[in-house]
Amino acid sequence: MKTLRIENLGQIKEAEVTFGDFTVLVGPQASGKSIFLQMMKLVIDCVDIKETIKKFGFNWNNYKDFLNLYFGEGMEGIIKPDTNIQSDNTKYSIESLLRQKKVSTEKIFLIPAQRVITMQNGWPRNYLNFEMQDPYIVKHFSEDLRLHMESGIGSRNSGSIFPQEGRMKKSFRDKLNESIFFNAKVELDKSIKKRIMLNIEGYNLPYLVWSAGQREFMPLLLGLYSLMPSGRKTKEKDIEWVVIEEPEMGLHPLAIQSLLLTFLELITRKYKVIISTHSPVILELCWAITNIQKNSRGSADILFKLLTSINNRQSEKYSKMYWENANSKPSILTERMKG
Repeated sequence: MKTLRIENLGQIKEAEVTFGDFTVLVGPQASGKSIFLQMMKLVIDCVDIKETIKKFGFNWNNYKDFLNLYFGEGMEGIIKPDTNIQSDNTKYSIESLLRQKKVSTEKIFLIPAQRVITMQNGWPRNYLNFEMQDPYIVKHFSEDLRLHMESGIGSRNSGSIFPQEGRMKKSFRDKLNESIFFNAKVELDKSIKKRIMLNIEGYNLPYLVWSAGQREFMPLLLGLYSLMPSGRKTKEKDIEWVVIEEPEMGLHPLAIQSLLLTFLELITRKYKVIISTHSPVILELCWAITNIQKNSRGSADILFKLLTSINNRQSEKYSKMYWENANSKPSILTERMKG
């Protein structure tokens, strides 16, 4: 998919995006950014979505039932007689999407804005732990995290979850640790029930007493972990797109700047990254990259200095890899997202 155009879907009157390797969606609250991204996932991953919903014992009698199961309760009315969904040169309807049967693996990994509710007492919730008509993207993301944690993350590293050797580049981990966890350690507590704890100078703090920013960041971090396997494997085989809604939630500007480094790592691992945001920090980054690229004297060194003050060759290498990728130019959606 290179371009997605949507008209008259929910509160969206008109939205058209041409995607790059790093695409940023900007718009007011309730302008339809989340609906746009969910529809993009539905167009690309419809068969996988249908199979997952049925696997957990749910079914639908008509497309309105499906809309409630996918977008969430009360959302059956977002499709209107004049709704238009077009990807590149192909037009879609909900009925045509639901008729698709060709076996397909998931291509989009979507980290939702409501990610904090995926964690319950320090552990990701099971898909069936949610209400039937809670949004699919929240339930599916939570189930992905649960399976990822159950696969042994932490147990192979003496209980250490963050920072963890082999996950992300060390300079990136250090920046995140300094700005979000303030050099504390996130560990797996297995004494009573498996749960995530924050170890501060030997004292283990349960999830509910963490700061709001730390609780918001933890499911995002676990999602990033699943996209950044250690060892020779650089990415998840079938995933092509990483969509992150409002990554800035609960974070102060310095932490957001540290998080931007992980976006660059995702790009260098050959993912296409889409961000929806209200953060001026992320917008300033896009503005800076665009203007540096337009300047004939600009270089990757300038981008490196912009993103981090760490004098680290590995961080510099990733800034250069991003810079030299001719297709890695930010696509910023502003005025076209009209609610």
